[in-house]
Amino acid sequence: MSALTDNDLKELKDLITSKFESISKDLNDIKVDVATIKSDVNGLGKRLDDTNKRIDNLEFTNRGIFITVISGLLLAVITLTVKFLTPPIS
Repeated sequence: MSALTDNDLKELKDLITSKFESISKDLNDIKVDVATIKSDVNGLGKRLDDTNKRIDNLEFTNRGIFITVISGLLLAVITLTVKFLTPPIS
């Protein structure tokens, strides 16, 4: 069995230190990526709110158009019914 020398211990220490530095750099990169993703999610949330507002406006407009068309059709049916079912005035 060989004995550990000071040089071996220094190499082991340097290896461990370099691995921890590498892991620390990777963690910092991950933190930056997470921050970027959070800002992207916030931006998407704002876009979604804007889209919801637009859809609400479209629904309101479509409802108004639908009511107008139905009212026009009912008015036409009533007008034609009155015109054809009432006896002419002589």
